[in-house]
Amino acid sequence: MHRFCNGYMRTLLIWVWCGVFLSGVTFTSPASAGQFEQDLLVRINSYRAAHKLQPLAASDVLEDLARKHSREMEKSGNLSHDGFKERFERSGSHACVENVGWNHETSLSQFTGWKSSPGHDKNMLSKQITKAGIDKTGPYVTFFACK
Repeated sequence: MHRFCNGYMRTLLIWVWCGVFLSGVTFTSPASAGQFEQDLLVRINSYRAAHKLQPLAASDVLEDLARKHSREMEKSGNLSHDGFKERFERSGSHACVENVGWNHETSLSQFTGWKSSPGHDKNMLSKQITKAGIDKTGPYVTFFACK
């Protein structure tokens, strides 16, 4: 009985120690890797709803185009709209808009920045768009939306 209690107590103490030690640690799983993008689309759609506009549907095709652009900006270290014409052509749409951003830690900060800029604000509230793709790679964000 004494050995059982010692072994049991040792195991219990290890689990308690691990629980206390790991309670302040946050792990990022692949499932939460796109949380910034999801939150940003929710914010944009709420903003559109407040202006009596239809929400934007998430598009895998546009997300892929946004991801490629964000990666290119990160690689070059340059915030730009370079290659917009090619993204537009690849989208298969006849109307697209694009916002890019840099160095926003939260989706709220990025959204607020775009909302405060007349050109970016106009893009988020465009009546011509119905679907969107958003990507954040490092500090670079691309919002690419089309009809």
